[in-house]
Amino acid sequence: MSTLTSLTLAEELLLVALDDERGTLLPLPPFSMEVASAAALVMDLALLGRIDTDEQSLTVLSTEPTGNTLLDEVLAQISADPTTQSTAEWMNRLATGTETRDRIIAALVQRGVLQSVEKRLLWVFKTRVYPPTSGIEEREVKSRVMTLLNNEEIPDPRDSLLVGLLRGTTLLESLLSRSERHRLAARIDQIAEFEELNRSMSRTIGELQILLAAANMGIA
Repeated sequence: MSTLTSLTLAEELLLVALDDERGTLLPLPPFSMEVASAAALVMDLALLGRIDTDEQSLTVLSTEPTGNTLLDEVLAQISADPTTQSTAEWMNRLATGTETRDRIIAALVQRGVLQSVEKRLLWVFKTRVYPPTSGIEEREVKSRVMTLLNNEEIPDPRDSLLVGLLRGTTLLESLLSRSERHRLAARIDQIAEFEELNRSMSRTIGELQILLAAANMGIA
């Protein structure tokens, strides 16, 4: 069984979502990053052969460690549940109950990909920002996506899933101009729909974003 030594899908997603100059995340629709990060963790575990997913259920195939602390903790959490839950339920739990985004940022800081820098707002309020250390990893991810969008090659399953996540969070708008989005619309859909896992989860991602945003506003 394979283990993960490179960046996870969730880590790559966050790097694309990062505003380099400010060291903060780009503005996105409510809860889109939380839901997409949860989906990315599920996707990574599926790619590594630890789980199997469909629209009705998420099933553990192996509890062998992946080599990634956060993925292993998510896998242990899923394995410990005595009942089989739907993929949507696990994504909801991961998006709302485990501070997933902060854990992903912390992992990137620990890897040396991001820096943790304390700043003051109005000379009083402390905040933390996370500028890239070198930017190499972020540039590699963006370059890989752009190359894939602009050719006709069959996508790697992992890259197909990443494009699906970028589409679901509107992050492709940060990479492409309006004219490029129009020109590449069919190619984006082709890549994102290439993997069955993307097709089965795309609706769930959208539904969870709406549900969590509505709940946050107190109308759900």
